Amino acid sequence: MVVAETASPWADAEWAAALIALTGETIGGVHLRSPPGPVRDYWLERVKQLSKQDPIRKIPANIPEGRLLGGIDLGATLKYGRPIAETGMLGECHGHIVIAAMAERLTRSTVHHLCTALDNGALSVARDGIEAETPARIALIANDEGTEDESAHAALIDRLGIALDMTTLGIHDVDDEIFRSRDVERAINALARVTISEEHLTALATLTVSLGIDSPRPTLAAAKVARASAALRQSEVVEEEDVARALRLCLIPRAQQLPEMAEPPPEPEPEPEPEQTDDAEPPPMSEQPPPDEERLLEAALAQLPEGLLEQLQTRSARLRQSSTGSAGDQHRHQNRGRPTGVFRGDHRRGGRVNILATLRAAAPWQPLRRREQTERDSETPPRHLQIRRDDIHLTRFQQRRETLTLFVVDASGSAALQRLAEAKGAVELLLADCYVRRDQVALIAFRDEQAELLLPPTRSLVRAKKTLAALPGGGATPMAAALDLTRDMAERAGKQGTTMQYVILTDGAANVARDGTRNREAGTADALAAARMLALSPSNGLVIDTAQRPQPRARELADTLRGTYLALPKADAQTLNRAIRAATP
Repeated sequence: MVVAETASPWADAEWAAALIALTGETIGGVHLRSPPGPVRDYWLERVKQLSKQDPIRKIPANIPEGRLLGGIDLGATLKYGRPIAETGMLGECHGHIVIAAMAERLTRSTVHHLCTALDNGALSVARDGIEAETPARIALIANDEGTEDESAHAALIDRLGIALDMTTLGIHDVDDEIFRSRDVERAINALARVTISEEHLTALATLTVSLGIDSPRPTLAAAKVARASAALRQSEVVEEEDVARALRLCLIPRAQQLPEMAEPPPEPEPEPEPEQTDDAEPPPMSEQPPPDEERLLEAALAQLPEGLLEQLQTRSARLRQSSTGSAGDQHRHQNRGRPTGVFRGDHRRGGRVNILATLRAAAPWQPLRRREQTERDSETPPRHLQIRRDDIHLTRFQQRRETLTLFVVDASGSAALQRLAEAKGAVELLLADCYVRRDQVALIAFRDEQAELLLPPTRSLVRAKKTLAALPGGGATPMAAALDLTRDMAERAGKQGTTMQYVILTDGAANVARDGTRNREAGTADALAAARMLALSPSNGLVIDTAQRPQPRARELADTLRGTYLALPKADAQTLNRAIRAATP
């Protein structure tokens, strides 16, 4: 192997700290996936030491837009009677490294402004009567503490050249320091003289395509990282170990597929050797080395992290879907919830007046209003502060709706006792997930001639488990009654402002009509009619086919409900739990 191996799990993290201190805003920054702890704190301390930036400013996830961008300085404006501009946090951090705390929770507007600063190195501010162009060249370290289902915004990640995952590193993995600040200073002076060959650039571009990366930004960042790596090695030429380091830090963490190695061409059939005399010399044997792309592709396969194939197989599903028990939809509220901004409105219709936003809107107009008042009535001294109806701004609040997960379990004789036990086990695991997220759960069981709400909406995990454990089995399958009761629960949840999702575990064999008579054809027709009514509700549905041999009837039920169909003929409780978590919207 031509490419040098990584000495330890910490080595790439040490190199990343030196590279961000050296390149700064030219590569955008670092997408750092790491939980809070001593390992992340030590790495950030290394960045501070190598970059000589003390302290490194932090942007909180809930920073107001006015503080981030700047605008009007309210105190100075009211004092001097004319608009005075205020520099926002991004402008204050011009030319420095910035940490975005809890990057997975940044609002869309904050992500937009950060992307603008990373792209243009400046911000155009036009608000509160102020128009200004603020320089904002920054290098961003996005602290991403999200789980596997939660991550920073893709647009922000795409602009951060280095991707570093330290979720598996412990404090005992931290090794000795590789670089000192003088090494970075020496590399800054040498970086302009470092050259990278056309072959290495072609290899990086080929690797990007092979790994399924669509954006050109990681390729450009990888080329810059390779040059910076050579400068840190005190070399003026990029070698393959520099390209391999750029591969590990910039491309492999963004891989969307496994690279495919080109098959070697077939060996030609040996030609008959001509007769040689004793005087003739044998032709020189020369071995053509494989091109850089193939060697680096082989290196990429050797350095792919463990479990990447499984991650790639489920990544697209995680992007489209969230796990069961996720938080409810966002909706606006006049006076309750999390403040998300301000808007111009009429306070007489309700809502909370935002004093600062109102004063900011009124401040630029004070000289004009005093002049107008003096012209109308020269004898009465003008009021120091004049606020009009158009200046009134209200606070916009956003509140999450509660989430209700309703489990509808087929306890009839067609669902064999063993399958019912597996369904109970899966529901218990899902109940635990819902309990962690403080969501409400409810349970409907249907057998014989009726469907019964065994567990009303509750957050009590103990109560839910007891009710589930006592669930009896056997009898007919009143599917229509279960779907009617599910629709009633959905309507009730909608009136209470709750987001509901339901999971139906059944084999789809309905044989009880709405009037209680046992008739398979009438039971199936009534069940499909009830499913069409349930499909009109705003709730989301999932149908788990628990039959040993899946039949079209459960799929037809799922299609009528406009829900997701999942067939699990051979699954235990753990498999059911994982499948439901992956498929529930």
